[in-house]
Amino acid sequence: MGMRDFTHLRAIAGLLTGLLLGACASNIPPQIRKAPADNPAVDEVLGDTTGYVSRRVRWGGVILETDNRANTTWVTLLALPLSTSGKPNISDDSPGRFIAEVPVFLDPKVYSKDRRLTVTGTVSGSETRKVGEFPYSYPVVNVEYYYLWPVEPQLPPRYRDAWWYDPWWYDPWWYDPWYPYRYPYRY
Repeated sequence: MGMRDFTHLRAIAGLLTGLLLGACASNIPPQIRKAPADNPAVDEVLGDTTGYVSRRVRWGGVILETDNRANTTWVTLLALPLSTSGKPNISDDSPGRFIAEVPVFLDPKVYSKDRRLTVTGTVSGSETRKVGEFPYSYPVVNVEYYYLWPVEPQLPPRYRDAWWYDPWWYDPWWYDPWYPYRYPYRY
């Protein structure tokens, strides 16, 4: 066997490697994945919005309201901590609220309440609105790039195996150290 016999295998291996690497590529824009070097947190900007005007930020959170105006869409978000890829992590720790001013029309049914959104842009100022009866100063971000995270599917509840938890079966000499936690993902 000569080298000629293996050239088609090398071509196939190269093609498969290219397909696998292409399948692993992310569709998240690089401006969303990577935060600016001096990215201030939302709570820092809340304290002094005028000191952060024209500063680049990457913030994200959960959509509270989508308001379409004449030339822009104002999306009110509850800020959340971001993962390394820029995805808002659902948690009870919120540094505050902010408004993302997007220069295009966003459909309120798609950009609806409780969807996760990450934006990058510059701080342009603040706007005071009421949250209940409390006046709240929202930092406003002029959005350059934004990414609406896909809805994660809700998995159906898993049921315990009826044979594993037979109430009539008993063996005093049976021992399994994993008994109550054998299938922890099925709760």
